[in-house]
Amino acid sequence: MANQSRTKLENLSLGGLDPQDFIAPNFRVYELTRSELASRLGVDNAFPGDRELRAAVNLARHVLQPLRHAFGAFTPNSVFRSQALERVLKQKPSGWLSTSQHTQGCACDVEIVGKSTLELAQWAAEKLPDYDQIICECYDPREGLNSGWVHISLKPPGQGANRKALLSYIRDGNSRQWVYVPGLRVSVA
Repeated sequence: MANQSRTKLENLSLGGLDPQDFIAPNFRVYELTRSELASRLGVDNAFPGDRELRAAVNLARHVLQPLRHAFGAFTPNSVFRSQALERVLKQKPSGWLSTSQHTQGCACDVEIVGKSTLELAQWAAEKLPDYDQIICECYDPREGLNSGWVHISLKPPGQGANRKALLSYIRDGNSRQWVYVPGLRVSVA
């Protein structure tokens, strides 16, 4: 177990890291690929290469760590997701390829106990210096403060500009379908 939290991204490689190594002051390598679903179903959720590892470490350092500083200890719901895990999660056939930023190591889903999902998304939009997307997903205040989760993505250095897009994935009151709408909000209208 080593502290790699100050190691430059370009110097990190899968072969040189132990799952218990710190890659940010409060996050270890294994937390970036941890998945209860993958464990239960025996799905391989390992990083396929250094590119995905480095993207996930960048995300841990610039998104997860600021959240930890602000709100205390938490475990991300999901960071990296392999193509195999994406297929299981989204019930897709073998051979289907996901375009989710999770498969690139560029996204995380988080909840903070006792913090409204919408407030967490708003905090991230105001306090994080950069992000690609913040999506308040499946939040319904009638179901409690922690219904849903916040999806936050961040492109790694050299992979283009971040869009700073704010979206909500919420249930349309009329059709009862889940829809993406611009902005961070609880209702479609």
